[in-house]
Amino acid sequence: MTIFFSTSETNKEPRSSNIPTAVSLLIAGIIMVGLLVVIFFLVQISDRTSKVSPEYDAAKAEIARENWNKAIELLQKSLKSRPKIAEARILLAKAYLNLGNLKEAMVEINKALEIDPKNALAYGIRGIIWKMQKNNEKALEDLAKAVKLQPDYSWAYAQTADIFMRRKDFENALKNVDRAIKIQPDFVECLRLRAMILARMGKCKEASDQFDKVQAILPNDATALQDKAWFLLTCPLEDLRDKGKGLELAKKANELTKGQDSRALETLAEAYFQQGQFINAVENQKKAIDLEAKKCPDESCLGEMKKRLQKYEIATRKETRPSYDILPKDPSFFPVK
Repeated sequence: MTIFFSTSETNKEPRSSNIPTAVSLLIAGIIMVGLLVVIFFLVQISDRTSKVSPEYDAAKAEIARENWNKAIELLQKSLKSRPKIAEARILLAKAYLNLGNLKEAMVEINKALEIDPKNALAYGIRGIIWKMQKNNEKALEDLAKAVKLQPDYSWAYAQTADIFMRRKDFENALKNVDRAIKIQPDFVECLRLRAMILARMGKCKEASDQFDKVQAILPNDATALQDKAWFLLTCPLEDLRDKGKGLELAKKANELTKGQDSRALETLAEAYFQQGQFINAVENQKKAIDLEAKKCPDESCLGEMKKRLQKYEIATRKETRPSYDILPKDPSFFPVK
């Protein structure tokens, strides 16, 4: 019996000693999990801090001021130490895009999408790069991806509408621009685009009302003024045309842009042409072409502008032809009295 009880006692001792061991292991496990959670959040905080480095913040400020070259310099410095920040790549692509460097813009936006393949903004910007490269199919694909990822991305809907308008698919253009406006009712550029779409659809009365809304929101905006002026000068419905008002608005738009906006100058040229002031029309159209040529050195965007200039130049030319004899050569039929 002694052996039995003795054995029982010895069997009980390990069991009682296992309890603190198990508790210790449980506590240690909890501590380890806690440490891992803390480390995870510290890494996240570190990543966020790195995104708002002095160079990154400074670059954002330069982009807000449209100092694209300075922004590029700062972003390149920021990306040397943190190359995997998608937001920095997107900003860099945006800066290149605004300088017309489509090649570098595409390189950076592709890198951004490699880092963050679900970034709606990146798809939107790449869509614009495709659009500027005249690849509308790929542009529409990327813009569609952008709105799928972010259904309230009004800017992407507006860009889609613009592409459809340029392709003369006015129904789809109007559908997309209406989506954009529903999401963002104060999107003035989109309201202006809607007016242009309506005008091209031949819905001139609706277009006129839309232009009036835009002008009411921005009474001294040069782009809104020249858009309304162009409509008044070229509207297919004669009763909605107003050459005098068109010239007045075109002059005001040109004054506001200090003669440095190609679209305002082109609108002014058309206004002068319709007033019969052909020399003024030629002069302003030439200025518009010179300004626009700086944006596209290959002259790919000047075709319509040059055709319009030719129209104005023809109007200034006085048609003449070589003289020929009209009077009879024999004066004897007309005796001098």
